[in-house]
Amino acid sequence: MHQGISAEYLSTALANISSNASLKIKSVAPIGTGQMAESYRVNFESIANKSFPESVVVKVPSQNENSRGASRATRCYELETSFYSTLRSHVEVNTPKCLHVWFDAPADDFVLILEDISNASQGDQILGASIDQANAAIDELVNLHAPLWNSPKLDSFSWLPRHSGQTEAGIGDLLRAVFPSFAERFEQTVNSEVIRLGERLVANIERYNSAFPKNTTIVHRDFRLDNLLFVKSKDGFEVKVVDWQTVGALPGAADLGYFIGASFNFEDRRKNELALVSRYHQGLKANKIEIQFNDLWSQYRLLGTSGYIMAIVASVLVKQTDRGDAMFAAMANRHGQQMLDLESESLFS
Repeated sequence: MHQGISAEYLSTALANISSNASLKIKSVAPIGTGQMAESYRVNFESIANKSFPESVVVKVPSQNENSRGASRATRCYELETSFYSTLRSHVEVNTPKCLHVWFDAPADDFVLILEDISNASQGDQILGASIDQANAAIDELVNLHAPLWNSPKLDSFSWLPRHSGQTEAGIGDLLRAVFPSFAERFEQTVNSEVIRLGERLVANIERYNSAFPKNTTIVHRDFRLDNLLFVKSKDGFEVKVVDWQTVGALPGAADLGYFIGASFNFEDRRKNELALVSRYHQGLKANKIEIQFNDLWSQYRLLGTSGYIMAIVASVLVKQTDRGDAMFAAMANRHGQQMLDLESESLFS
């Protein structure tokens, strides 16, 4: 077990909210289905400080060597810890409270201690979203994107990944390297038309990168149901967004196209996507962000492609599980059909 889940470490890390109590662990249980890191619910024996929580969530590196290698290549541990330590206070998005964050760059090691949202239900990527869940998630995207939309403050976060020639060339090389493995593994579960679309996407990845919109903000880059916690409220749902391992500076429509494309079966997405993009547009307007709907719609059509790219790359790089394969197949099929329906290729081929 990682050092971050020991009573000694937690006693020190949480001393400021426990009144320096010597904590005793009652139980530790894995939660979630993270592919790149591991999360545990840690329950404590009661202490004198009654305001101290009964449990916390502790996130630590994966014990799988493939995932650890992928984490180093993508800097995902650095990104998530940097989000909580330096960026969280600059956006309005709803997240669990961060109680402790530590990152060791040379060892690529980290400990993140978060508030335990014990009354929440995790979204289910494979099952898909209800329209109430989707509406709440779209509103949370506005809370994330609006505060730093085209803001000069973005330049102060030097660690943030951005869309640049160097990084996109690397993604192109990676796609070409991993696509054959993806196509072979998923030939029975991903539609053959979507596999052929993937072949064309890989061949035209430089043109896709060149078509990127210029507006920039803070994006999650893995904004999908498995990374959202839903708490029922009188108005629908309150959403808490987790797993900030891919945070970056990109057009907001990258999250928008990714979320809508991944969250519905084909028919439900076709039925709801115009209303959801319109809801996002209205949210931006309410925050004094000027973007024409037609421009946003074109960006949505183009950047849903990011979900297919994520399915290709992540499925090959991280540890393989049955649920992971089912999730990546669903993502590839949904985003592939989204691209076909919206004729996304016409925007870059």
